[in-house]
Amino acid sequence: MNELERKIVIDDEEYDVSEFEIETQMHVARVAELRQEIARLKVDLNEREVVLGAYEEAIIKAVKPVEGEEPEAQVVQ
Repeated sequence: MNELERKIVIDDEEYDVSEFEIETQMHVARVAELRQEIARLKVDLNEREVVLGAYEEAIIKAVKPVEGEEPEAQVVQ
């Protein structure tokens, strides 16, 4: 943990994590890891939503081309 992570605030009161029992220190560290993972997952989700939107737009263009344009894809039976 760096200097900033050694202090936590609970109900407006600051605590020095190094004074906690080892198990509690482990919980604090795990909470920090989980928050970082959640942040990464949110970024991943946002990126996937952009990619999903691009695919959806490609499907729409293929199914309903702009008037005057040739369809990009045709169904073969």
